[in-house]
Amino acid sequence: MKRTIPLVAVLAILMSGGDAAAHTQQASAGCGRTAPERPPAAIGAGGRERGVIVVPPDDYAPDRPHALVFAFHGRTNDNTRVRRYFGLEAHAAEPTIFVYPAGLQDRQGRFTWADPGDPPDAPRDAALFDALLETMATLYCIDLGAVHAVGHSLGASFANGLACIRGAAIRGVATVGGGIARPAACSGSVAAMVLHNPRDAQVPVSEGYRERTSLLRQNGLAPGSEPVEPHRFNCRRYGPADGANPVLWCPHADDHTGAGRFYPHQWPPGTGAAVMRFFAEQG
Repeated sequence: MKRTIPLVAVLAILMSGGDAAAHTQQASAGCGRTAPERPPAAIGAGGRERGVIVVPPDDYAPDRPHALVFAFHGRTNDNTRVRRYFGLEAHAAEPTIFVYPAGLQDRQGRFTWADPGDPPDAPRDAALFDALLETMATLYCIDLGAVHAVGHSLGASFANGLACIRGAAIRGVATVGGGIARPAACSGSVAAMVLHNPRDAQVPVSEGYRERTSLLRQNGLAPGSEPVEPHRFNCRRYGPADGANPVLWCPHADDHTGAGRFYPHQWPPGTGAAVMRFFAEQG
């Protein structure tokens, strides 16, 4: 019988080969200020009022820089649903603030992060990300060197794009079942964890391969890396064990939901814990 190991354990193995480059905190302007009585529920971006769920930790301390995680939902589930679906918050190893933006709906009622015809280097909601980052850095004590992005499906495609065009601001990205709409040139480099099911019919795995190739190019990594203890999701690490900004490629095989439905495009069980561990390893 083939032995399986939870993805959290896989990442522990993958990351245990050495320490990445030391992380230096970059305190935002909000450090030392009293936090708002209630987190903001909306923000103006691109001339529109946009909904957002902001979740500071219960023990938020205004003198301690917090990691910041943006989580982007897909085409059919809103930010309230993916907050539960992703399961990120319970697995934060360090003080972390979570931000769940709300996408706009198109004429068919599906959520979007860009307008038709937007160029890859200027999707509509890059401005939303910028506005949210500025607002969070002003209202709260944020470690600007520990800003991360997470996404599933269409939200993964958007997060993948942000990792390129906002690579100077994003420390790490983790996506599941996403595509790619990247310009030829990216800014900065990012630590990345990319999960994709080869049986995914909604977003073909070829899109995941393209994203992996783009990330390797962005981070200056060789394409010939080997898997390390490829259990569970078959994670493969690109980049030296003691290097910053690795790329983890995880072609998972979670084909069925907990209810038994065949759905290889899903957010696999345990992914939230694995993502947060990966981010914690990067700083």
